[in-house]
Amino acid sequence: MEPTSSAALDDDVRSEAAMADPHGFFRRLRGHAPVHWSARSNAWIFTSHAAVSEGFKDPRLSSDRLGPLEAKMTPPHRAAMAETFALLRGWMVFRDPPVHERLRDPVRRAFTRSSTTRLTAMVETIVDELVTDMAARPDCELIADFAFPLPAIVIAEMLGVPREDRDMFKTWSRKLSGLVFGAVEQPNRDRAAGEAAGEFTEYFTALIRRYEAAPADNLISALIDARNEGSALTADQMVGACTMLLFGGHETTTGLIANGMTMLLTHRAEWARLRRDPALVPLAVEESLRFEGLAKIMVRHVIDDHTLGTAHLAAGDRVYLSVSGANRDPAVFPEPDRFDVGRDPNPHLAFGHGVHFCLGAALARLEAAAAFRALVQRFPNLHLTAEPEWLSTIIGRGVARVPLAL
Repeated sequence: MEPTSSAALDDDVRSEAAMADPHGFFRRLRGHAPVHWSARSNAWIFTSHAAVSEGFKDPRLSSDRLGPLEAKMTPPHRAAMAETFALLRGWMVFRDPPVHERLRDPVRRAFTRSSTTRLTAMVETIVDELVTDMAARPDCELIADFAFPLPAIVIAEMLGVPREDRDMFKTWSRKLSGLVFGAVEQPNRDRAAGEAAGEFTEYFTALIRRYEAAPADNLISALIDARNEGSALTADQMVGACTMLLFGGHETTTGLIANGMTMLLTHRAEWARLRRDPALVPLAVEESLRFEGLAKIMVRHVIDDHTLGTAHLAAGDRVYLSVSGANRDPAVFPEPDRFDVGRDPNPHLAFGHGVHFCLGAALARLEAAAAFRALVQRFPNLHLTAEPEWLSTIIGRGVARVPLAL
């Protein structure tokens, strides 16, 4: 039986209203039903903290976005996207167990090669260089001058990517992000993603060969070691893992810093509170992740028919796990629409849950905390010079530019 939906309820995730105010959109859906079928979106939308948490752990919901997407394509379109899909199949976030574990384990082992102490010192040094550069001019743009360079330099150093190549991978990542985050207003999205996939594949194939010949203390060499120890990563999966680490290691943390600083600068009482009490910085990072995290929706597909309450989910149905909705659920968060840098406890789902919990969460938290601490302390009068402009994407939530005066 086909699921039913409320005709009077605006439940299209692509609508202008949903883009302009996603939190209000998901609040209305949650009030209607925490597991809701949207004919307009052609998907089930989970909006409560309990439903989204269980959805992350439910083996009947698949993380494979690529297979269903490919199945809907015409043969020429599928052929044109072949290189892009070959690259993305090496991203563990798009795979289910047991392949997910096979892709995740060598990356997890590789991450342990860098100690927290070493990473902390590196991050703080880069932050200090960036804020010193910012202090030399009266105004700047947060993303270009700080939020992008910091995580880009860090993940490049960790991987063994030359620092001077970061502008190239910034361009490639932007091309790929339209597909990954579900850009709405990008007519050449698939072609741009295909170009980026080809450029990433060529680049990392050469870099992997370089470190095969001359290993170094970096993540690529550690992945090569893991492969040689029997991890069974294919050549395509090696390239995919490197691309995912580079993309995730800077794109998502850039968004965390940019979104978080935007929230702090539009909630001046909380900015002043953080300045008075820098010990609140770790909690402020968690509240930024909850209140305006980069992941608005995580996509799943039903692989086994099952029932949740009165909802009957059929194999093949698409599911949108609304992280934004879960993170503003009043059943879990008192005054969920209040930005509170001292909120504790804060069981948000910004990094996912279960087997797909983000491997880079600790690094993202480290970088964001160092960023918040330095910007609050060095620039007490920092302020926005224009209203934030939010990107129109189905899956992600991020600002396009953050112009600042110091």
